[in-house]
Amino acid sequence: MPDKPFTPLGRKLVAAIMGTTLLALVLSFVLNILPMAYSYRMNITAKAQSLTELMATSLVAAIDFQDASAAKENLATLTLVPNVTGAAVYNEDNDLFAAYGSPPAPTPAQALTTRASLSDLLVAVPVKSADHSTVLVIEFTLTEQWSALENYVFLALTVFLVVLIICFKVAGFFRRQLEGPLQKMTETISGISSSKDYSRRVSHVSNDELGMLVHEFNAMLREIQTRDAELNRHQEHLEHMVQERTLELEASQQELLRKNQLLVLEIQRRGKAEMIKDEIERINRHDLKSGLSLVIGYPELLLKQGGLTQEQSKMLRRVSAAGYRMLDMIQNQLNIFKMEKGIYTLNLSPQDGVEIVCALEEEFTPLLASQGVSLDITLNGREVIGDESMMLNGEGPLVRAMLRNLIQNAIEACNKGDRVSIELEDSSSTCITIANPTPVPVEIRRRFFEKYTTFGKENGTGLGTYFASLIARLHGANIAMNTDDTTGTVIRILWKGPIQQRKTSN
Repeated sequence: MPDKPFTPLGRKLVAAIMGTTLLALVLSFVLNILPMAYSYRMNITAKAQSLTELMATSLVAAIDFQDASAAKENLATLTLVPNVTGAAVYNEDNDLFAAYGSPPAPTPAQALTTRASLSDLLVAVPVKSADHSTVLVIEFTLTEQWSALENYVFLALTVFLVVLIICFKVAGFFRRQLEGPLQKMTETISGISSSKDYSRRVSHVSNDELGMLVHEFNAMLREIQTRDAELNRHQEHLEHMVQERTLELEASQQELLRKNQLLVLEIQRRGKAEMIKDEIERINRHDLKSGLSLVIGYPELLLKQGGLTQEQSKMLRRVSAAGYRMLDMIQNQLNIFKMEKGIYTLNLSPQDGVEIVCALEEEFTPLLASQGVSLDITLNGREVIGDESMMLNGEGPLVRAMLRNLIQNAIEACNKGDRVSIELEDSSSTCITIANPTPVPVEIRRRFFEKYTTFGKENGTGLGTYFASLIARLHGANIAMNTDDTTGTVIRILWKGPIQQRKTSN
């Protein structure tokens, strides 16, 4: 936005005073001249009407006797009235009967009629004659009005000029009175803007608004000077602090660089250690699998050869199942690592939940017997006989490992004579519920599905429930635990994954 031209306040003040005065004079002139003109017109109209009626009365005898010369003599007396420019008497046929000066045009009139223009006034009146219908018309000039107006205008201009000069002098006086302090303030502000010296003051004392303005302006300068000094001190303090912080930051950066170097060395060392650890675990898994092949193979060979009693066959199957279970545990260690890293690939296929749970019941028979605990399995509220089915879409070994860990924990947590129930639901949603009457210890309730969470078990690793939760989430299922001292512990697995097939045998 371009800067506007500077106009001093004193000049504006003079312009305001002069403008107000001129406006008042003009309004006074207009308001005086209009009533004067109106009054003049009203007076001359009244006189013209009276003169016309008087002249019409004096013409009655001359008109009755049709004496035109007598009428002219009567009209000639109008020379005594200086503003009459002409007069005429017209008969009923608008024929001129007598005239004086410049006869005006015939004007029909049934009564006193007046017509006025800017410079002329025309008055017509019927002459009251018994035998004739005659109209008297007299024309008056209004030049005296304009002469009076000219004199008034000349006088007004003279007064206007005198008042203008006086007002100009008075406005100049007030301008100097007001402009002095303002000029000092302007110079002070300009000096402060260029030098930033807030110690300067304006020297002016008066008991009016200007004095108050100067006083407040000086007070503002004192406040600015005080704040400027405080700001300078604060700025110096901040600069000192910045220097200190800069030194501290440089020292911190050096320390951080040293720690980063140590961290890099530690990462490299731990990387090498992880590589060694992974290699050792791989070798251990290989060696364990090699040993387990004998534990699994010999019972199967003995079972194929036959000649064993029913009890011996049952024991050999349990040994074989334990070997497979150990093989699964070794494989599960690798699966946990893959699941944690998000690199495990599911091999989905239809799995019979009833078959898996019944096989686990057979597997846990020795544990149930040693603990003195019973196991109930139901499907949709009915006890499972063994020929039912509930199909799930999942990876068989992982589903078995998940249920094995949860059922084993439930059995091991029971006291002698307790009962573990497994409820399978295959209605609008597929749900597996494992319940036992023993509550989870308070110390691990909030960390039940976290890694390495165990309490009160001598050989517990804290991986069973953690691995079960990893498997459930990997299959898109929800797993939750509810426990209290009254109802015991309930673990519910809600299977959200696609169900390949659902059926129940009759």
